[in-house]
Amino acid sequence: MPSNAQTLIMRIFDAWKAENLPAAEGSTAFEVFASELALRPFDLGLENIESGIVGGGQDGAIDSVYVFFDDALLDEDSDVVSPESRPTDFGQDRNLELWVIQAKRTPSFSEDAIEKLELTMSRLLDLSQPLSSLSILYNSSLLTRFELFRSAWEKLITRRPRISVNVVYAAPGDTRNITPQLEAKLHTLEQSIQNAIPDTERVVTQLLGDKEMMARYNERPPYTLAMSYQESATSGQSHVALVKLRDYYNLIVDENGRLRRHLFEWNVRDYQGNVSVNQEIRSTLTAQDGPEFWWLNNGVTLLCSEATSTSKTYSLSNIQIVNGLQTSHEIYEALRNPGAAEAEERMLLVRIIVTGDAVTRDQVIRATNRQTAITDASLRATDAVQRNIEDYFLTHGWYYDRRKGYYKNDGKDPSKIISIQFLGASITAMGLARPDKARGKPSSLLKNDDDYKLVFNSDIDLQIYLWAAKLQRRVDGFILSEAAEATVPQKSNLKFHLSMLIAEKLNSGPIRRPQQLRRLALKGADVSDAEIGEIFSNLKQWAAAYLKREGVILERATKAQRFSEYLLACVKAERENSTP
Repeated sequence: MPSNAQTLIMRIFDAWKAENLPAAEGSTAFEVFASELALRPFDLGLENIESGIVGGGQDGAIDSVYVFFDDALLDEDSDVVSPESRPTDFGQDRNLELWVIQAKRTPSFSEDAIEKLELTMSRLLDLSQPLSSLSILYNSSLLTRFELFRSAWEKLITRRPRISVNVVYAAPGDTRNITPQLEAKLHTLEQSIQNAIPDTERVVTQLLGDKEMMARYNERPPYTLAMSYQESATSGQSHVALVKLRDYYNLIVDENGRLRRHLFEWNVRDYQGNVSVNQEIRSTLTAQDGPEFWWLNNGVTLLCSEATSTSKTYSLSNIQIVNGLQTSHEIYEALRNPGAAEAEERMLLVRIIVTGDAVTRDQVIRATNRQTAITDASLRATDAVQRNIEDYFLTHGWYYDRRKGYYKNDGKDPSKIISIQFLGASITAMGLARPDKARGKPSSLLKNDDDYKLVFNSDIDLQIYLWAAKLQRRVDGFILSEAAEATVPQKSNLKFHLSMLIAEKLNSGPIRRPQQLRRLALKGADVSDAEIGEIFSNLKQWAAAYLKREGVILERATKAQRFSEYLLACVKAERENSTP
């Protein structure tokens, strides 16, 4: 008889699947579900979770893989793995994390699964063995995800990264009833990883059972927190306060000593590492005989919906720290290390702005981030076109997440939350006939001004954005379904190419400008499941012929514009041949 915890977590999964991935295979959906729970502290969106799924054949008992650098999820477009970047572009002693997850719907944990994991991990972490030599054993998606970690590891080795490896085995079983033999195999797995990465700071193997999964599912990041202060001035509902660094540190760090990344989701910058500004902040923090810290630092700005004060302690609701990420990181690094007692007593200037108005929030974000040089690319979320897209989505019951995490934290349906990156990739694939760019450079749209303006501008009807987002979501669901009969590499690499071909079919020809989608969007053009299946079947055949002819793997082909143009040529040839 299954326990109540087992029954409940599987009922929760069934409801989650119906809401988020109704067409996906049960095993694939559970891999996504379990991975989201395992990575709950990182608060990733659905598309980010899906990007790490590698299970389904030749997976070496690994179902998903994720790599984080300073708590930011890495993809193939990330600077840290770019051939153009240098080790000195990144700060020293930064966190590099590898997360490996196995997810099974079995009611118990298997020793055999852990043995397979150990063998796979030892092979994939062996730097003397090129990953390409393992292609006969493992699928290309798994190898690509480990290539991310190995590339970052080798790039950063001279910067002394703090490496941690986390292996999670998730199943609706009871973690209190595991055998001594299984515990011994977990220990052997840890030792094997430690031997492969001798400079790792931490190796953690974790069983995520029914009760643990229930706890993770019910977990929500706190957005109402307390912050003590020394002195303050108030104007209306907003405040300026002098806060001891110790008290600010307690605000931005959770009970496990990890930076509360969700408080910085609206910040326009990422942490910049060992740049000159941060070096100056660091030296000011650690100088024993220098002026007060707040004399030499601009402080931080946080937005919140409510701030009440009792006994020199603020209770702050719905916090977002929108300026001061570099300062916050340096305070975090300084105070997390032993011997920081003197620094703890120094003061920080904190501006607390209470507002619920979205336009005002955007104005504050822009104004407070003009004090030092910053590219317009970093301020994308505050653009008028982004606000207009968000408003249009809301009128149709969808949610455009231009402020990362906003709607997820508000409890909205995750299947209807669309990120800037997802929408940009969808328009790039369907409106520019560049699925190769959507697949190979998922982050570039917010970095490159020319790419951004092609996809996000006021000349494009708002209906186009919603239509493209809905179609891409449907394509994503189809490609994970049993009906697609897709291999793991096809699931990972062909979804944007499929959406391009669907748009091409609906338009009866290639689309080179997003505005060309207007006619389709206005009439709500759609295709049946059978038609999607037929288009995907053709896509798989054409791809197989291309790979054989060019002697390349699917992973590489789908990132090249040449492959995209080849597919369009195949469609054209087929259409001409079928015309009487």
